[in-house]
Amino acid sequence: MYFRLGPSLCILLSCAVVLQAAGPAKMEWDSLQIRVGSQASAAGIWAQKKSSKKPMGLMVWMHGGMQGPNCEKGLQAGKALLPWVSGQNVVVASPSACGARNWLSDAGLEAMESLIDSAMKRFPIDRSRIDLVGVSDGGFGVAHYSLKGKRTIARRVLVSTHVGAWIPAQSISEVAPQFSQGSWLFLQGGADKNFPGEATRPWIQAFCAQVPRATLVWEPQGEHDLSWWVKNRPEQLRTAFTAK
Repeated sequence: MYFRLGPSLCILLSCAVVLQAAGPAKMEWDSLQIRVGSQASAAGIWAQKKSSKKPMGLMVWMHGGMQGPNCEKGLQAGKALLPWVSGQNVVVASPSACGARNWLSDAGLEAMESLIDSAMKRFPIDRSRIDLVGVSDGGFGVAHYSLKGKRTIARRVLVSTHVGAWIPAQSISEVAPQFSQGSWLFLQGGADKNFPGEATRPWIQAFCAQVPRATLVWEPQGEHDLSWWVKNRPEQLRTAFTAK
């Protein structure tokens, strides 16, 4: 059994949006702002100018602060991924979550599906190359979509998150079969004050023991904000966000 996020876990989390990184040379991007789902959720899509007509990968960025008041956060949040995928043949998509329309809600799932549908209609997306990135409680969205979404996910990258706040360790075995397709990469820090290491590390280790192709990168000094990883472990991010 897995559990919905209860009131006691309704932490408003945020993740710094960092546009500069020690990555490849900057590329120019075309951006598109759209509304998706029955509740017209705001979403952003980015594709590099002069994009290839060959089949492209799709990377969906799920931001933190999923219950915050900003219902258009996805319009900017996805930009954090752009420096790391410059030169790759990928499209970046970034939905928004807020309030009751958080990543664990039916509305959040509907917006995800609608956004992926829209991206696939606009670009030659390879269905076997759909990746999800979840930062902070955006990781809950990655897990939720992996359980209930209609598409197969190739790769998942979760940064500074604690899916164990939603799925207890004793319930991992029940959902492991649904998580067995594609890979999981957790980037987690021991100095994360939002999701302390004494809770996150044992849960992720249990997850990796039961789910194939799941890997934990543990940084004892790692902090919660993405900015820590950008400054101190850019090579980890570069590897994590390199499309396979």
